[in-house]
Amino acid sequence: MFRRKKPPLRYFLYVSDSKLDMLFDQIDPAQRRRISIDVGVNLKVASLNLRQGNRSAVARMAKLRMVERYIDLHHQVGTVYNPGTDYFRGAMPMRWGWFGHGLDPDSPTDGHDTVFFRGDLKNHTVVLAGSRRHVLGEEPAAENRRLTSWSATPNIMAVIAEHISANPPLGKLWRRLRASDFKGSEAAAAAHDPLEVGLEWATVVKLSGPLQWVEFLAVPLVQGNVTDHTSRDEHPGGPKWTPAILATPLYVALATQDDPDP
Repeated sequence: MFRRKKPPLRYFLYVSDSKLDMLFDQIDPAQRRRISIDVGVNLKVASLNLRQGNRSAVARMAKLRMVERYIDLHHQVGTVYNPGTDYFRGAMPMRWGWFGHGLDPDSPTDGHDTVFFRGDLKNHTVVLAGSRRHVLGEEPAAENRRLTSWSATPNIMAVIAEHISANPPLGKLWRRLRASDFKGSEAAAAAHDPLEVGLEWATVVKLSGPLQWVEFLAVPLVQGNVTDHTSRDEHPGGPKWTPAILATPLYVALATQDDPDP
């Protein structure tokens, strides 16, 4: 008798309910039926709207398996080394934690609403950012609480800038990087693409938590080459550049170091 192979158990740190709902709602109903059979989930359970309080772990995992399967079938899924423009996945050591409230200074929370994961793999830097409320174990927002999209690129950039400006060592480092990269020219700095500047900010930020091997599926937001300030003194002729990407994850889960490179 044929038995469907069960998927491996994963220990999730972060799952974005809002992204899952948004992507699931775009899948054609006929495709939903086929995928639900393919991955072995109950379509009625997967169809529950997670943003309306139906935050059952069963519903979340069913929806995640269907959305991930659809993405694998119909989108180009990149790697850490070649992320592409749609989605990319990887497994790598990362540190993670949360920063302040960015564009929403009147937020009634404790001011740490954006979660960040940061890691390096073979000279490629990855920074993932999203809403802290999607960290598993966090309490959902109260109904009367003002909500902000912490996964939106403008707010991510604002949170990073706020963190750097409030941290004297990072602020000093960033000013030194700007002076070197733009040769002290304010005009050159002003003409630089703001998203590229934001990507540089993201790679300057350091997180103090322990390194953990994690796996993730994420949406690229900004990617390019940034200054590798760790090797600046070794290259007196000019800064060394390293590839980097800022993205927002659909999920982040613990992984093992034995996982193959993405």
